[in-house]
Amino acid sequence: MFATSGIHVRPRRDSDLSTLLPILQRTHETQRYPMRAAAVRADWLAAPNELAAWVAEYENAVVGHVALHPTASPEQDPGADDASAQWQRATGVAADRLAVVSRLVTDGSVPGSGTTLLAHAVNAARDEGQAPVLLVDPSSAALGFYRRRGWHRIGTAAQQWGEYRVDAVLMVAPVR
Repeated sequence: MFATSGIHVRPRRDSDLSTLLPILQRTHETQRYPMRAAAVRADWLAAPNELAAWVAEYENAVVGHVALHPTASPEQDPGADDASAQWQRATGVAADRLAVVSRLVTDGSVPGSGTTLLAHAVNAARDEGQAPVLLVDPSSAALGFYRRRGWHRIGTAAQQWGEYRVDAVLMVAPVR
């Protein structure tokens, strides 16, 4: 368990999804994340291929979520080869050692909960010998969030998110 300023991070449980779905819905409505309304579902938040997932708790209430995912295969995402190749060049590790930070959402009620979740995911990936990477919509406020935390832009890759085509910004975690 990871704790900062009363924020505790623990593994996500299935029972957390009923609390997380309204948070995800509000995030979609206010920040366009996820971009598609159809993605506001438990099986998107708790994807079957995830490597690990955690929630942030504050005063025994779930206030946020983050997950680590493997890089997508070209069958799942036509831009996956390009994104994976760029991440591999930037990190020097093979695709199977990349951990994509994903599904980072908070309810906005506890300052620092997003930063705490991000740090936890990065540390967990590194503890497993994986390089933390991510992709973000270039028009999203999340881009600034990651930059302020030291993440580096290494390129872009075309992504098809439902009906939306996005040249997603590819980022790598800061060096320790």
